[in-house]
Amino acid sequence: MARPRRTLIATCASVAVLSLGCSSGDPSSQDGRPAPGPSSQTPTATAAQSPTASTESTVPADPAGQRIQDVFFGMHDGRVAQGIALDAPVGALRLWDSGTSWRDLETSPGEFTWTTLDTAVRTIEGMGARPLLVLGQTPGFHASKPAQEAAYGPGAASMPDVGAFRRYVSVVAERYRNRIDYQVWNEANVIGYWTGTPQQMAELTVTASRAIRAVAPGATVVAPPFALRLPSQQRYFEDFWSLQSRRVDLASAVDAVAVHLYPPAEDPPEAQVTLLGQAREVLAENEVQLPVWNTEINFGLRGGLPPDPIPVERQRAFVMRAYILNAGLGVQRMYWYRWDLIPIANTLLTTPDFSQPTLAGRAIPTLVAWLDGTRVGPCEPTAGVWQCTARAGRETRTFWWKPQGGTAQVRAELDAVSWTDADGVVTRCRGGCQVSVGQTPVMVTSR
Repeated sequence: MARPRRTLIATCASVAVLSLGCSSGDPSSQDGRPAPGPSSQTPTATAAQSPTASTESTVPADPAGQRIQDVFFGMHDGRVAQGIALDAPVGALRLWDSGTSWRDLETSPGEFTWTTLDTAVRTIEGMGARPLLVLGQTPGFHASKPAQEAAYGPGAASMPDVGAFRRYVSVVAERYRNRIDYQVWNEANVIGYWTGTPQQMAELTVTASRAIRAVAPGATVVAPPFALRLPSQQRYFEDFWSLQSRRVDLASAVDAVAVHLYPPAEDPPEAQVTLLGQAREVLAENEVQLPVWNTEINFGLRGGLPPDPIPVERQRAFVMRAYILNAGLGVQRMYWYRWDLIPIANTLLTTPDFSQPTLAGRAIPTLVAWLDGTRVGPCEPTAGVWQCTARAGRETRTFWWKPQGGTAQVRAELDAVSWTDADGVVTRCRGGCQVSVGQTPVMVTSR
């Protein structure tokens, strides 16, 4: 049955509810899709731009919210392919910009080199984390348009020979089976990574799923991720998922939907709420009930231009608000882009030589301590202050922050026993104490 189409575009009216700005820019290519976006400008890019399956639904099934497990805390870091482990308590790591794409592995037809990917998988496993391998980036000799320019070399973004793609995915799955999770392609609505149609990407998604499950039936297969910051990207996301039907059963082919919730460069983390809500409307209209993963996120990206710098305290505030919001919104995993980031975004987790965590990077252990093992939800703004609630046994943890600058005085509940700031300073609380709330989240503990 045909479903009515809708326009998946954030309006200034809807964004204003969250006190956010509205971006009018849409730097798309001539075919209506944007050139390479946020994830293409990384240390290993070759162009200037560049556990098991879950049964959770797209919104938390329990009104108390989703339970946060260690794999929720995802990250990127290309140095794992060199055997360098992250000094951060993350539970999942996405292999992108790490020398592990299809064209890195299959160096000539039928010939594969495994050293880099083997090293990355071993390193991630040694960290106690879960690898997520991004499949794709077509080798030139398998490309339908081998001379076409792309972020990772000629032909990389073009439709591959389907038989060659199936063999590649099968070989990878036979080697790693359930040791890793698998994601089909990267940003299928960004032209530097994919120039094919939604129908062609759907064909590759079903092909990859069948190849993986033939040898690793319990493996987790994640849908292609889609950036959502531009209207053209939002339309492509809608076109892809509107293909869901008995004839093209995308929902059965994958275990999770993937989005990249990069907001416009001038917007704060709370802009993700609007983008995610719109994406979930599309999924609901197409009767897709799957967990949602946010497989890339950072802030301030400007499509190839250097980001406007922000103070280090604001950087810490952004990373903390991003993880807390995604947890409260029912996003099952969130992968920060990235630990070893060169300055293409405004929130950096390490020093320029990657040797030491920044103030924002040191917030990761704090977030894990605050959230891991809790059940989080919901998150909502009231009078300019955001509030998210987490529960752990008989303890309730309430996170407060004020996105728009300045501070607000918020009175804690009468049963509050303490509140903790991002530096770990604990202040005892009796009889509904006053808490000073600014841009960086604080945690109020009640029993």
